[in-house]
Amino acid sequence: MNADERKFLYGQLDPNVPPTPDQLKAWLEEIRTVQPESGSNLVDIGIKLAGSRAKNGSAAVLQKARPSLLPIEDALGVISRESVFSFYPENRKTITSSYQTQSTFDIETLAKILDGKSEQINKRVKTIISDPAFTRVDPTSLSQQREITLQWAKLLAQQGMGAMAYPKEYGGQGDMASYFSVMETISYQDLSLVIKFGVQFGLWGMSVFLLERKSITRNI
Repeated sequence: MNADERKFLYGQLDPNVPPTPDQLKAWLEEIRTVQPESGSNLVDIGIKLAGSRAKNGSAAVLQKARPSLLPIEDALGVISRESVFSFYPENRKTITSSYQTQSTFDIETLAKILDGKSEQINKRVKTIISDPAFTRVDPTSLSQQREITLQWAKLLAQQGMGAMAYPKEYGGQGDMASYFSVMETISYQDLSLVIKFGVQFGLWGMSVFLLERKSITRNI
């Protein structure tokens, strides 16, 4: 390698300047363009990537680097083939994935038993989170994840889910049990949404409500 190439390589390996989420996502997309053969390891994938982008050299030249790269892979302490599976999960075949579910009982009957009095509210919440607006996406940053979660929380609020536990005279339903059923059911969508929903309408909202009611009581 020449001086510029070495400088670039060392820059990519600097732990003080980690890659951005966008870079990591782009790298993953690039890696997934390479179709690994059975038994491939990280070095094999790296050589294929280099071969697809190399301006000079041939496959034979790249293969000469293989003996030097394998010890580096071992030094990293990774289980190579397991790491390869994380790049191509659809290629992973296990004994468990070959099994099929066979129901020996009526699913709807069991669901009614488990839902109990919360059956209707659970169905309503499941219908809401099944809307295309709640389609899960792979966020590229923490700020994007927060924005998506906030929008979901607003949609739930528009359907009256956030006001479920508040007294009817304040626009709620006075139904604390249903509020917690909502919390439980939206966990099927996203746990970040559960936390956002609980903090927004439970911790913060209820604090404001109780302080306001206490202030009114004192004034009376």
